[in-house]
Amino acid sequence: MTIACILLASPLVAQKNVGYLRVKIDPWDAGLYVDGTYQGTAAMYGFKTKTLALPVGKHEVKLVDPRYEDLIIPLQIDKGKTSTIRMAMVPKKVEYKGPFGELETSGFGNAAIYLNDTYYANTKELQTSGHTLLIKPGTYSMKIMPVGEGNPREEEITINADEVLVISKTGATTRRK
Repeated sequence: MTIACILLASPLVAQKNVGYLRVKIDPWDAGLYVDGTYQGTAAMYGFKTKTLALPVGKHEVKLVDPRYEDLIIPLQIDKGKTSTIRMAMVPKKVEYKGPFGELETSGFGNAAIYLNDTYYANTKELQTSGHTLLIKPGTYSMKIMPVGEGNPREEEITINADEVLVISKTGATTRRK
């Protein structure tokens, strides 16, 4: 069962026609979209010191993680106030069986990784020591879309079983066992 709670906190020092969003989601690394635009991971906006400034009005918040059912939340942002979304996403009923390959990134800032047009992870997660993305072996259409300004990187990649594919911002692609 998913339990949702949206709370409005006391007003902050308000900018003109701006309110704020704080997101506390399980899993914390779910991709956060507002009105169809990728903003980063939910964890990036889950702290008192880091909120997402949004124009006053109605918005659609979408949280995505390939292991969970997508969440779509209509949200009203009020001037100078912080809206907090607290939820747990519902795991998909899928049995994952190997073999797997792994994907890792290097040198990217905050960017979304899509495989065959499906959101999989944020590059910041896959640049952290010990963090890789397990993927079934095969060939995928990969797109890395930076948050904010920047051009997406699009290419076809092949994931091999029991191998790590490292995608670097410099354009280099390396493999290791």
